[in-house]
Amino acid sequence: MLSNFGKYAQQFEARAQEYVGTRRARAVASCDLGLILALAALDLPPGGEAIVPSFTFNSTVNAILWNRLTPVFADIDPRRLTLDPAEVERLAGPRTAVVVGTHVFGNPCDDDAIRAATGSTRAPIVYDAAHAFGSRYRGRPAGTLGDLAVFSFSGTKVTTSAEGGLITAATDDLVSRLEYLRAYGFQHDYESRMVGLTAKISELNAALGVLAVEATERAVTRRQEVAARYRAALGGLPGLSFQQVDAGDRSTHKDFCILCERGRDGLERSLEVAGIQTKRYFRPAHAMQAYRRFATRKLPQTDAVAGRILCLPIFNEISDAQVDEVAGRVTDHFRSGPAA
Repeated sequence: MLSNFGKYAQQFEARAQEYVGTRRARAVASCDLGLILALAALDLPPGGEAIVPSFTFNSTVNAILWNRLTPVFADIDPRRLTLDPAEVERLAGPRTAVVVGTHVFGNPCDDDAIRAATGSTRAPIVYDAAHAFGSRYRGRPAGTLGDLAVFSFSGTKVTTSAEGGLITAATDDLVSRLEYLRAYGFQHDYESRMVGLTAKISELNAALGVLAVEATERAVTRRQEVAARYRAALGGLPGLSFQQVDAGDRSTHKDFCILCERGRDGLERSLEVAGIQTKRYFRPAHAMQAYRRFATRKLPQTDAVAGRILCLPIFNEISDAQVDEVAGRVTDHFRSGPAA
């Protein structure tokens, strides 16, 4: 059997449930499909507003639009780089159908503050947790935050099954809806009870996922070490800062970014010449052609971060020597006095 919730899909789901701390977790073929289904499970009215950060991956906004909702772009907390709860409070209103946050680079959103900020709207909260398998917020696993959360196991993630996703839900009713939605809208009788699609994880991906989940803690621990090594080496450079992970939280550090007050572009070129790959990540959604029509307000923190951010190499097998080489070249570049 290669699909249809075979042996390895069931094993993957069970091990992932144990790791994320909830039995209400279901595997899907990808995080992209998972985000679409998570919003569909809420059965929101078409045209309803979805408060969402512009500083996120394209899939987050695409899922909103596939569900015929209207994205309302919110600014980010410039320290955490995640959805600013104050923005949620400002934007929440009668048309708010859902709040969608992103655990950026694995750094969890301030879930308690965002929940409080929804106020009288009581809007459900969905988290794009693509980077956050292994993250914790005030000691709580990322899979237990919000009404729904969606993890990614694609090839760029800390824990990878080559491709795959996992949706966690806060209630049994949402889990039941997800089980129908991911399988054409039916279960065992071919009678569609709702409009679904096929989002069944393959046995090939699930088998790899079973192994990958077991290695998650080792991978996350290593990335904590790498992030700490970068911070120690670069922390004294003037005009350079880092994403803040609050005490009591844990980021997976799917990506490790620096924020440069000056000289970001020159540093990027310098590292490229040295054969060191970097990324300006994320590109804000409100500046993209497909979503520009929803850019109805200024997002100063998002724009400022996008103009300063550079992600340095981090991966599970990176060596201390490689980290030191990257940090050394960053240090040399700024000490040489690059142009702004």
